Amino acid sequence: MSDELSPPLPSLATIMTAADDLMVPSEQDAPLLPFHWPDDEPLTPATLGALLGLAPETPVEQRELEAFFGPLTRTRPWHGPADHALTERFARLHATLQATLTDPVVYRLGTIEIQVVIVGRDASGALVGLHTTVVET
Repeated sequence: MSDELSPPLPSLATIMTAADDLMVPSEQDAPLLPFHWPDDEPLTPATLGALLGLAPETPVEQRELEAFFGPLTRTRPWHGPADHALTERFARLHATLQATLTDPVVYRLGTIEIQVVIVGRDASGALVGLHTTVVET
């Protein structure tokens, strides 16, 4: 095994660029952190919870990608230029995930401080996506 760091996978690099400096708004804004899990096993709510170090009884909810990005990409009448730029960036990230990943899905794990994982398979079959935390009280 080499001591050199391998370059990020092309799909991960693409996602990292699209998510760079984006903060998911909630009661406590949080960044979108890219990840790559090379495991070939199917991702289940139980394995995802274990990967995140969560208790087995942690509630897990699965959602479509559109359910996560819908509120982030919707423009509102009161939005100013900065808000419009932000919604456009989230729309580009949404499109990037759809173009880069096969069957992307969103998992929400926990309550109040919710771990959100957006994950799909890249062209190599690896699990790739983004992780963030949203706070909902």
